[in-house]
Amino acid sequence: MIPPAEPDASPWPAGLRIRAAILGYIILLLITWLTASDVLAAVCQVVLISVVLLPGLEARRPSAWLGWIALVVAVGMLTRAGQAHLVLDLVPIAVNLGLALLFAHSLRTPHTPMIARAIIAIEGVERLRLPGIAVYARRLTLAWTLIFCAQGVLFIAVQFWLLPTLPMESSARAWAVGWQHVGGYLLPILFMICEYAFRRWHFRKLPHASAQQFFRQLVRNWPQLLHDAASNRERNG
Repeated sequence: MIPPAEPDASPWPAGLRIRAAILGYIILLLITWLTASDVLAAVCQVVLISVVLLPGLEARRPSAWLGWIALVVAVGMLTRAGQAHLVLDLVPIAVNLGLALLFAHSLRTPHTPMIARAIIAIEGVERLRLPGIAVYARRLTLAWTLIFCAQGVLFIAVQFWLLPTLPMESSARAWAVGWQHVGGYLLPILFMICEYAFRRWHFRKLPHASAQQFFRQLVRNWPQLLHDAASNRERNG
């Protein structure tokens, strides 16, 4: 079972801080598109890096802080070379392929599938022990792996094959770039909503949390998805 999280000393809950940082990133991203500023593009990247590494940074893990410093220095060097916008365009590719690798890795023995970790974090380990839940969690983890992988490959094709053929001021290019940075997040959200509805029907004999409670718990407890209970038991056993 996942151990309880350490008390949060900040007056802002972790989930609220993460949502505020993501909102700030989106606002900065929109301003960057409007101003074409390399400095703002670099700031966007630093904000995104900080959001991704926030659990490790708050826990004062040396690896997280060293990674943050290295990435921020790299962003600064690329900005100095005038390549900040290129790195920003590569963010959707890195996010999707990174998530695909993370989900795929969790499917390997002795690791706990990512969706199983979500169930433990949101509803408790007892929920995972109910008939059919563990198998469903593994299959859903595989489905998410395929979605992230497919979208990452699609973004690679858009970035390196489609965009170079489109004029800089064309509406088609604007739509393609917009899909990479904004629209690409709509497919996972749509899949999550459809899967939630299917799960409630498929396991209709089991009690379910309301949609509002489910997503609130997901936002609040998402850092626990990085906790691999099965792998820890293997190392400690």
